[in-house]
Amino acid sequence: MEFFQQTYTALRGPTGVQQTPEDTVTRLSDRLSPSTLLADRRAAVLSLKGLARAHKQLVGVHALQCLLVIVENDADVDPDIGRAAIETVVILCDTVDASYTQRDFGLEHTDRLLEGEKTAHKLFALLGDQDHLLRYSACVLLITILQNRPQKVQAYFLKAPVGPSPVIALLEGEREVVGQGEQLLAPSHVPRLPTTRPFAIRFTRVD
Repeated sequence: MEFFQQTYTALRGPTGVQQTPEDTVTRLSDRLSPSTLLADRRAAVLSLKGLARAHKQLVGVHALQCLLVIVENDADVDPDIGRAAIETVVILCDTVDASYTQRDFGLEHTDRLLEGEKTAHKLFALLGDQDHLLRYSACVLLITILQNRPQKVQAYFLKAPVGPSPVIALLEGEREVVGQGEQLLAPSHVPRLPTTRPFAIRFTRVD
């Protein structure tokens, strides 16, 4: 109920005047600050996730950097906000079956994610998290950016502090992780993950 109230407030604006999409995205992005209460930040991330597909560029411009900070700093503390942030970034980086414009946005967002190694290294570490839905979401995002920029992701993989063990464990437990993840996440905006085979191919044969 609190989530719907906060979403309504963001859409309505302080004066009761209907907000433009940019106004709404900006207001929600402002709530991603670490100084904001965790529950409010979680509600803002979920709202941005709902807007990301229709307003990919706007959400990327205003919220991507804050979403990456949440992935890096909060995902292993609060799996719910971590998973929501990762799923939103998946939408922003997705290039599959997209128009040329949307594909360009996806590549641009991928490049921003990969400007430094911190987010990629965090995603590799999350593959070993105890929360299987968080592991699944991290795997989906890694596959997404791997398809967009394979050489850059492979380079970060080779230098990841956690080493290859989370990826190896994921591949060995592929059926369990994918089965549970698809069963619970298929209705959401996260793309279905029929197999981690592309993941295995890329990381067992570095180009």
